[in-house]
Amino acid sequence: MKLTRQNAHGRVEGWKGGRKASSIFQFSNFPILICVLLSILNTASGAPNVPLNFDGWVTDTLTKLETGGITGGFHRQTAPLSRAEVAAIIRQAESRIRTGRVIPSEIDRKLLEKLKRAFRRELAGNTGEAMRFLPQLRATEQKVAPALAAAFHYTAGNLEDRIAPRLTLYSELETHNFESRPLDGKSAEQRLERWRGGYTFDFKRSYLQVNSSHLNLLVGRDWTFWGGSRHQTVGISDNSPPFDQIRLTAMLGKRFKATAFTTQLDSTWYDDGEKRYLAKRYMSAHRLDYQHNDRLEIGVAEWVLYGGDAQTLDWKYANPFTFYYALQYNAKADDNVMFAFDAAVRPVDGLRLYGEWVIDDVQYESDSNDPHAVAWLLGLTWYPERFGRHLEVHSEYARVNRWAYTHLVPDNQWTHFGYAIGHPISTDSDTVRLSASYQFTVSTEAGVHAVLTRQGEGTIADRFYGEDYKVLPFPTGIVARTMELGGRFSYRPLDGWNLLLSYMLYQTRNSEHRSGETRRGHRLAFQIGYLR
Repeated sequence: MKLTRQNAHGRVEGWKGGRKASSIFQFSNFPILICVLLSILNTASGAPNVPLNFDGWVTDTLTKLETGGITGGFHRQTAPLSRAEVAAIIRQAESRIRTGRVIPSEIDRKLLEKLKRAFRRELAGNTGEAMRFLPQLRATEQKVAPALAAAFHYTAGNLEDRIAPRLTLYSELETHNFESRPLDGKSAEQRLERWRGGYTFDFKRSYLQVNSSHLNLLVGRDWTFWGGSRHQTVGISDNSPPFDQIRLTAMLGKRFKATAFTTQLDSTWYDDGEKRYLAKRYMSAHRLDYQHNDRLEIGVAEWVLYGGDAQTLDWKYANPFTFYYALQYNAKADDNVMFAFDAAVRPVDGLRLYGEWVIDDVQYESDSNDPHAVAWLLGLTWYPERFGRHLEVHSEYARVNRWAYTHLVPDNQWTHFGYAIGHPISTDSDTVRLSASYQFTVSTEAGVHAVLTRQGEGTIADRFYGEDYKVLPFPTGIVARTMELGGRFSYRPLDGWNLLLSYMLYQTRNSEHRSGETRRGHRLAFQIGYLR
């Protein structure tokens, strides 16, 4: 098949722990969070961390319980889940245990009880508000400075009430004065504008959500993650900043879940030396999940990214009930349409296999002389019964071919504020990850990991101009090879003292695609805090 040439270049609603940490800032009448982050030698800055969530353990817990067969099937490949959805999953797990369909291990039973305590208000259908604060002092190799993260959560109504739907208002703020990775130079807007003392204030998530028993409407800023992996996906991921969007989610019976959203992306400058203009950019996406049974889930998705001089929202794409490829073809437009397929199977309790495939450009015409531009991912997660489900073994491989995530029209490149919307390795790259972790208690976990990444010279800003792609190796050019070894220990109760210790050692051969250039470094992170 040929899909016209297109582009160019974990998780729950509520409070979930951020990925970056740091140490002392006094906020009167509220708990103090002390975080220390030490970075030894310079390392490349990663993509933005997932927006701060005070309950970061929730996604991992749901992943573990679903893989072990405790919760039964739910649509975990379309995230984030709302707190109402998590409450329904908890009730489903309790029903399965009560009827004898599953017998949880000791650790799984305790994790389920922890979830019930964390979501007790949703389970009871109560109305109310909550505020949480994380004053921090962050330290890097450049400086030590205070930071603050805060969240406000309000709920009203009950899902059981068919007349008055449940309403959720959520807002999440972070402020700090640390440097971010430079953007690609094309973005005309700054996500974070410096203020007094170099501080930035960013509402990472802020939205109004209306839930009924079958329909969910969200208006505001939130992140999106579609795919079978809980780490990174080759489709729409949380690698870029969250979207300002309108999102509609519908439960179609017990087996189908439909999701659609429309968002405006950052504006970019187009300048070819003769013409210069500011391109407004938009993206619409829709997805359908099918839960065949407790052991098999399949998802299909389509999205379109478009922009240009004097571009406005295209209402034909905002319609969630049409096919973007057909609309683009009929209009003879050169917008960035992509397709995604993903599936996960749990052949036995404790083992989950999953895969993703993204089609940016597939040639279905026999006379075509263009390359296939695809990305794909395969992985497995295993909780051996021999270790009482305490041990997790995980393996994952991801590959993004050259010219995937790229587009002949510069305005349509697959980025948001300079970051790839898909997998962080971007294009012309692949990566393999091996990890193991052990859950000592419901709040204590330790793990180790090894990651090997190959990055070719192709970039997300490349265009295909008729190169002889059949003779090009993968990855192309001088390949940068990065090996990373690391470990992590965390203690995360619902309330009280928290602890995080992690270490990472890396080496990059052919750094910056310079033959023989080697770069080494390591990073130590230590976090201690108090949370209520």
